[in-house]
Amino acid sequence: MLRGVFALFFRSLRSDARSLWVHASWLLLLIVIYLGMWSAQAQSAFYGAPGLTFFRTVIFTNAVFVTLLGISYFSSAISEEKEEDTLGLMTMAGISPLGILLGKSTTRLFQAMLLLAVQYPFTLLAITLGGLMPDQIYAAYAALLAYTILLSNVGLLCSVLCRRNRDAAGLTTLWMVGYVFTPILALLGLELVKSPTQHRQLLLFRILEPLTPVLGWISQTNVFSALIWATETGYQFKLTPQLVSNSMGGILLFFLSWWLFGIVSHDPASEATTRAMVPRKTSRLGRFSAGRTWDRALVWKDFHFTAGGWFGIVARCGLYVGLYWLTFLASYPWSEPVERRVINWWNITWGYQIFVVPLFVVDCAMCLSRLFQEEIRHQTLAALLMLPRSVSHIVYSKLGGCLVGLLPGMVAVYVAFFWLMDNKNNLAELLKQPSIWWIAANLLLVIHLSAMLSTYLRWGAFALSLALTIGSMFVTISLPQFAMGVGGPNQIHPDTIMGLLTIPVLVACALCHFVVLLRIPALGEK
Repeated sequence: MLRGVFALFFRSLRSDARSLWVHASWLLLLIVIYLGMWSAQAQSAFYGAPGLTFFRTVIFTNAVFVTLLGISYFSSAISEEKEEDTLGLMTMAGISPLGILLGKSTTRLFQAMLLLAVQYPFTLLAITLGGLMPDQIYAAYAALLAYTILLSNVGLLCSVLCRRNRDAAGLTTLWMVGYVFTPILALLGLELVKSPTQHRQLLLFRILEPLTPVLGWISQTNVFSALIWATETGYQFKLTPQLVSNSMGGILLFFLSWWLFGIVSHDPASEATTRAMVPRKTSRLGRFSAGRTWDRALVWKDFHFTAGGWFGIVARCGLYVGLYWLTFLASYPWSEPVERRVINWWNITWGYQIFVVPLFVVDCAMCLSRLFQEEIRHQTLAALLMLPRSVSHIVYSKLGGCLVGLLPGMVAVYVAFFWLMDNKNNLAELLKQPSIWWIAANLLLVIHLSAMLSTYLRWGAFALSLALTIGSMFVTISLPQFAMGVGGPNQIHPDTIMGLLTIPVLVACALCHFVVLLRIPALGEK
């Protein structure tokens, strides 16, 4: 019986072992580790504890990499089979639900663990560089391993519940937002409980005061906080709430996915699409249905079936408004007496500006990475190209449908930088800095790379584009400094480097744009 259960598991492992993209991911991660070690060694003559600096670079790079895997890699384990309508064939072949879950999800978790294991010997070099103890390495990797287990099974559950990869990725991203902000809200609750006695009459205070131990435990369940604590000097390895909650949560979510698999996982994605295109007047959510086709049919199609339609607009509005509300709660002076509280609106605006731009870029990149996936997967791209329209007209029409769905993000960015800022001189000074334009160009590069790589990859276009952009940013900033000598008399100022590199990044964006226009006809001919 176990042999049949593990049949798909071993087949997936063999397939991944022959995959070029898996080995390319390993190589990319090792290059980042090597560059981090090079940077730490170069700075050892000017700064103390170079080993600790190197290890922080490596461990937080891993955390970001695993998070990207969760959004694009883990969340497509079962939903990709639903889109191809092959789950029924697997069941007819005698593969049990446990075998499908082990073969499609656990193998991906195993590959992620191999990515962490392949770099472990290199991180031990951080001890010889100084500033780090073995217990800190054990604690950091244990926290990262528990987080990987949790994230892989969160992606598995979202993939079981959703019929499409885009829905599973969106649900996983929503869970990530909750995972990051729940400990922050728990800390805010602790601050309220520890605040002056004037709050003892509040209903919220009376609710939170008995929950103080629970709030304290929840506030320590975030992996990024655990990694910060693990990389502090003198940290000793111990069993933390993050280790317990992440590992046990991952196991429970796997069993929940196993239980729900036979209930919700056999509806193919094609049936969901058919039901979505038929307006249902009796439903309360009928106003969110696709309805009749617009005059511009391609814009209508991608607005509803790629960008999420009217429901997606409502969800994005709630997300951006909720982000501002969370920023307000985090900046509110809870610890001050009521009569002495002064709300610093600049801190709230500044915090909102930090989070709203990456959120909008991620939304754009994930949306554009699905621009042609449906046509490529269902082999309808050739029929689409037979329309009496040019390739550029088809591409820009589909892009326009996505942009209509992304309007809430555009409005949120405009409000954050042009309406909430009281002093326009601050905005003018901000725009004069070359680093701002360089960062904006790299954010555009993430979006363009996602659209281009989606025409080559079945999944992971957004994760790979973000990884490539972050790697290029690190390399382009580090290499000139190393070439001129770190801390030497010929050191180049980082703002100068960023200003010089803005134009090449924009050229790379234009190249990605033209590659997409050339790639689409080539795919249609296949």
